[in-house]
Amino acid sequence: MKTVLVTGANGGLGFALTKYLLEQGYFVVAHYHIHKDLLESLKEKYVGSLYLLQGDLSVEADVLRMKKECAQAGIVIDSLVNNAAIDSLSELEGKNKESFMKVFEVNTVGPFLMMKAFGSEINERCGSIINISSDNTIDYFDMMTLEYDVSKAGLNLMTKTFANYFKQAYVNAILFDWLDTPMNDFTEDEKKYISFVPMEVAVSKIQELIETKESGRLELVKK
Repeated sequence: MKTVLVTGANGGLGFALTKYLLEQGYFVVAHYHIHKDLLESLKEKYVGSLYLLQGDLSVEADVLRMKKECAQAGIVIDSLVNNAAIDSLSELEGKNKESFMKVFEVNTVGPFLMMKAFGSEINERCGSIINISSDNTIDYFDMMTLEYDVSKAGLNLMTKTFANYFKQAYVNAILFDWLDTPMNDFTEDEKKYISFVPMEVAVSKIQELIETKESGRLELVKK
């Protein structure tokens, strides 16, 4: 049974992936920052297969504590899915250093700290790292989402760099088109005109990269 660590597991894609992997027989370490209500709903059904891990990914000391907590619990990570992310939507006039750094710290620095902390043991086990990125980085040039798009472009570059560094691990990124998650603030009427990547397609693609023997891919997934 492989052990998969999923960041940002309490909602959206992270929760759907956690539930899917549990159903497929994986042991899941489900990371959350503040809220864990959805994850708590899974604990009774998946006793012995689910471990909840709290931490702030933008704080290095917290990431190191999470690594230590896993070690003390006897948990060794085979695969890491860097899913946790935030955005900041505004016109240019509303953007500033604070808005950039807040998004960058979670979406780019967080995955860096996680790959640095857990990458060596994943490499030793010939495991996998999957970074959840966005097709915004290659074909969507909108000022409203600039902080998010830049942060994910950095994640793409780190994917290539860590794939080159961890020679025995399989490090890849998925560049998703729109996913229907709480991160989007579309109205129900607006959603009628958007082609979302189905959640079952998204989680299946992530599982594919958990099991892949390729590395360094930036895989675009559109509807």
